Amino acid sequence: MGTIYDMKAFYRWVDESTNKELLQRRDSLLNAIGKLTDENVLADARFLLRKIEEEILAREIQE
Repeated sequence: MGTIYDMKAFYRWVDESTNKELLQRRDSLLNAIGKLTDENVLADARFLLRKIEEEILAREIQE
């Protein structure tokens, strides 16, 4: 249940976050990706980054 719950919470956060919060989290992930070495952790971080950037793009298109 842990991973599924975490992803559910992540998607809820993405839906409810402000544009500023999305940009801050994106920047944090970009910073972390530059420091990470484990390929599995990097893949997870890139996945989260991709979902955040998809939401940013979707919001830009809707405006």
